[in-house]
Amino acid sequence: MRALVAALVAIFVGLTASSGVAQQGSLANVGPASFADGEKSLCESDAAPRGAVRADRKTTQDLLIYKVTPSYPKAARKAHIEGTVVLCADISKEGEIKNLRPVSGPPELIPPSIKAVSRWRYKPYLLNGEAVEISTEIKVNYALEH
Repeated sequence: MRALVAALVAIFVGLTASSGVAQQGSLANVGPASFADGEKSLCESDAAPRGAVRADRKTTQDLLIYKVTPSYPKAARKAHIEGTVVLCADISKEGEIKNLRPVSGPPELIPPSIKAVSRWRYKPYLLNGEAVEISTEIKVNYALEH
């Protein structure tokens, strides 16, 4: 029942906003996104798989069991390139990232974001006791120490 309520709230409220932990002052805020701040998801119009449930940041964050932190490319660091990479992702019934696609962000930071996030693993999302595929937005924020 709790999963059903979470799914309905996720569908009603939507996705975006970022969270996560900073890594040595270089890479900060890595995590699935939610609509907590009312911001519209960039993945909303994206072609999510039929039957996939939209999941908010809290839901996907609670399901995350394996996370790889993206590297900060040396050339981007040297050029002082900072910013947020927004990725749309589907999470399979088995908890694997599928159909990962970039939506926005500095071009130099997209490849390491995709490489890392594609290795993330999640516990299956259960709806009425059955594993279902979910769609979410993931933001990876890159910031240099100042």
